[in-house]
Amino acid sequence: MKYRLLDLLQPISYTGHLHVIPKLVEKVSFADTLHNVKCDRYCAFKNCMIKPGAVSPTDCNECYTNEIIDGELEEESGKRYPIINGIPRIFSGEMSDFLEKNKATFSLEWKMFQFGQRNWGQDIEFRRQLFLKGMGVNKESLKNKLIVDAGCGSGLLSMSMADDFGMEVLALDLGTGIEKAYEHNTNPYVYFVQGSVLEPPIQDNVADFLYCAGVLIHLPDTKMGFQVLPRILKDAGRYFIWVYHPIDKQHHPDDLLKMKFYKWIRDNLTSPLPIKAQYMIYLTWTVLFVIKQKIFNIFAVTKDDRTWQEKMQDFVDMFSPIYQHRHTEEEVLAWYEELGFMNVDLSYQEKYGFGARGDKPEQVNASIPLASNTSSLKCG
Repeated sequence: MKYRLLDLLQPISYTGHLHVIPKLVEKVSFADTLHNVKCDRYCAFKNCMIKPGAVSPTDCNECYTNEIIDGELEEESGKRYPIINGIPRIFSGEMSDFLEKNKATFSLEWKMFQFGQRNWGQDIEFRRQLFLKGMGVNKESLKNKLIVDAGCGSGLLSMSMADDFGMEVLALDLGTGIEKAYEHNTNPYVYFVQGSVLEPPIQDNVADFLYCAGVLIHLPDTKMGFQVLPRILKDAGRYFIWVYHPIDKQHHPDDLLKMKFYKWIRDNLTSPLPIKAQYMIYLTWTVLFVIKQKIFNIFAVTKDDRTWQEKMQDFVDMFSPIYQHRHTEEEVLAWYEELGFMNVDLSYQEKYGFGARGDKPEQVNASIPLASNTSSLKCG
């Protein structure tokens, strides 16, 4: 974890200030040279508020050579959150049953993932292009912009945003897939945080872009989750989400019965089971898939080149979540418009879902003011 992250985070209670208590800090290389102070509000490296003369670019360059491997984040109330293996884990007390189940589900989804593999059959180049299309931007306009990747999954796209587009990325996810991403990440401007999109521990008005693909549909109420996140965006910041189509004849003309059957299996058989039991079921299905794949590939004209890990991921993604809501295009666009978003539009349509985006106007979803006590913050 970089000290820089403390300028972007806040307590889930929205009161006070987060302080870092480092227990293990490693020195790392930093090839870049910063010519401006990176943080806007608070310098955790020097433990002081940002004001003229308090922090210099030299301090920032030195700061980025420090990686906090283990430690704690502490609220002024005394509540603490652990930093484990370089990742802050920020949750408010005991999570609800559905969040615990979601955490287990999405951790299982990435358990078999081999770093660098495709996600849902999509390689990283395809996902990069889809991201640009979804956001409605070209890559040149993204350099030095801050994006929150809310529900980053494997973290591959998060790292690509930084490596290929020159963005600063705060990658948030409930599951443990980010641990592999952190181990492989070499970009100092990617910050991984384990937490929930329902209580994102992120400052108001910090992000230029907000990306949330295939996440909100797994909450008890998709619209409620949609309304939580805009406070993170700056004015005119762009907000993208991806959701599933409804299971109906319009959106699934060729596989309607199959999709209804899959839904019945998830609702009645798989998702109510403990994660360990689900794991054994999906593993069995995966073995059957591999056998079928080998037979079909001998005789079929087109080859199925999915790995067994990719198919396992598909099974978990389809059959494990407690919630798997589906929405129409008109419904989602109305959510943006109800919050006063501008330039609301459909980004693209796919077989199973669609992307939508909008730009945040001034004072939409006014943020909860922070009652930060800064009297203890003195540079030194």
